[in-house]
Amino acid sequence: MSTISASKLLSVANENFVASYRKLVEHSPEGEVNQVGGVFAFVTGFPFALFNGCVVVERAAPPELEEALAWVTAHGVPHRVWLAEQAAQKLEAVPTAYGLGRDPASFPGMVLHPVPEPPPPAVGVTVESVDAQDLGSLHHVAVESGLAPELASQMYPPSLATDGDVCLFVGRLDARPVASSLAIRSREASGVYAVGTLADARRRGVGTAMTWAAVDAGRAWGYDSIVLQSSEMALPMYEAMGFRTIVRYVTFSQPAPDHAKFAQPQEGGEFAPTASPIGHETPVPPRPQ
Repeated sequence: MSTISASKLLSVANENFVASYRKLVEHSPEGEVNQVGGVFAFVTGFPFALFNGCVVVERAAPPELEEALAWVTAHGVPHRVWLAEQAAQKLEAVPTAYGLGRDPASFPGMVLHPVPEPPPPAVGVTVESVDAQDLGSLHHVAVESGLAPELASQMYPPSLATDGDVCLFVGRLDARPVASSLAIRSREASGVYAVGTLADARRRGVGTAMTWAAVDAGRAWGYDSIVLQSSEMALPMYEAMGFRTIVRYVTFSQPAPDHAKFAQPQEGGEFAPTASPIGHETPVPPRPQ
């Protein structure tokens, strides 16, 4: 059994996290990337803070984050800032100056190493890989969870399904499509993303099966480390699967208005479309003077 150092696990967790957003930008209609020193900035054009922002996982200076965040803000899209916990104290004044509030809970970056064979899914649960001809099942799940049909189609375009670095999965409960997940490989690891289950199908083992499907895609690619970023709701599930928290990301977000209608929270993994407000984002604040 191979072993890997804690510093290497941290490296693969951070590397795949950033690479996954690069891949999302690649398949987004208005995607752009801007690397400013140690700050990775990106926009997709999608109207959710989860899909636009700045990520800091390496050494960065406040002026670099200021420049990167100004660039994102100029695009007029809802956005977020992710800071590796060790960088938060030095840099948090920058997103705060832009009207972004620090989220109460940090965001766990987790790694599974080594990668075991997946267990069979729960009774009644099936998981299928999705190709460009069967994207309708993923679109259906996204729309059922609250996403507008046109946005569902844009988030799961045919180009994503034919990308050799991506595997898409749909989960069914008693033959009904109720869940999604995807795997994205990068140079150092494979990552699990967009794990989500419709609310009325939860607590049936669907989310676990969707995660194992994406894990096994990484194993088939030859990786012995699988990365994901968990929600607080999904943390116990991932820990039971063997994932360990390697890093925590401190996040800064725009406050949601009290009247905002939120879709159901997802089980875990970034890129879950309904982890963000649907059509009710707060206006982007002006650049601080």
